[in-house]
Amino acid sequence: MTDKQPSKSSEPLAAADLSASAEQALSALDRAGAQAVQLVEAWVKAGNAAAVAVSSEKAQGAARKAGRRGLNVLKARGVAIPSERHVANVAGEKGPEVEEALLLAPDSGGSVCLAITSRSATSRAHSVFVALHDELGIHRVNVGDLSQSQLKDALSRALPGADYRPVKVPVSWARSRIAAARKAHLARGVPEPLGFSSAASLLEPVPSVAEEHPFDGEGLELGDEDAQDLAKNSHALHFLPEFRGWFPEKPAIDEMLLKVGEGLTPGVEPAPEELQQRLEAEVIAATDRYFTPDRREALARVMKDSALSILAREGEVRTLEVVATMKNIRAAGLITNPPHEIGFLRAFFDKAISALAHQDGGRLRIPIPQLVGATPDIAAT
Repeated sequence: MTDKQPSKSSEPLAAADLSASAEQALSALDRAGAQAVQLVEAWVKAGNAAAVAVSSEKAQGAARKAGRRGLNVLKARGVAIPSERHVANVAGEKGPEVEEALLLAPDSGGSVCLAITSRSATSRAHSVFVALHDELGIHRVNVGDLSQSQLKDALSRALPGADYRPVKVPVSWARSRIAAARKAHLARGVPEPLGFSSAASLLEPVPSVAEEHPFDGEGLELGDEDAQDLAKNSHALHFLPEFRGWFPEKPAIDEMLLKVGEGLTPGVEPAPEELQQRLEAEVIAATDRYFTPDRREALARVMKDSALSILAREGEVRTLEVVATMKNIRAAGLITNPPHEIGFLRAFFDKAISALAHQDGGRLRIPIPQLVGATPDIAAT
């Protein structure tokens, strides 16, 4: 291994980190971040065998490899290497374990990610990440011992594309939520993903009594009239990152477009006004068909998870709009307050039309059943 000088374009490594003891080595590597390998190489150059030994055993990725190479360099120089027993105890006395649970708000399919971690002041976080759907069960389980920066990276990768941050939730509630999803998973007769056995210490004990949702304890409640007033512009909630990617399922979109085409004449370009009227009528009908009582209840329940994220970032005023919309969704009916009168629900299909038109250069492909195999390009308005 050749000795390398720190890059002139990078920040200089702290003097304290360069002379780190075995007990300080891991925290020094965390602070070094992208310069972790450079720090290990500086330890090798300085003959800091204790820190190099720790990096070879406890570091992650490239820094650990650099530590292993560095040990060989030091041995070749005749430098005494600390015993294995000493390396294994570099963390010293562990302090009390602190448990924490984090929730990453649902994606467009209603899947959430819950993370539970346990760590002391001197240890890495023993962590489990569980991606789940309340009705379908467990998608995946990942277990590992992570530094703070690695924990953040893992959370950002948990639900790809999620443009929002995780929020803290009670550990007992998170355990209860995961246990309920496991029960739903087993009820479907599908084998569980691997990882639960090694995560048992983080997932137990499970509360014997179901706990209320963390959002219910925030005290954000509204009367019927206030909810109606605050939800008038609920379609705008789709601009929030928690809801931006929410769309109806593809079969519902296909059915809506098929019904638009049923009233068009094959081979005849409809007038823009006629197409707009048919689209608006079918959006209304599709919204009422799609948002059945069961689907509305499930949607309102999932929105409660999102509300925790919105509250943490946007504050109470914007979150009350979400509360009002949830209340109206639950109160909707086919005769009074039909789903299409709730802007948030109708916006699902409005967004779908806009997205399809955008993908096809501003044109919307409307299937016409009377003409077999024909899907003429219809100008989107």
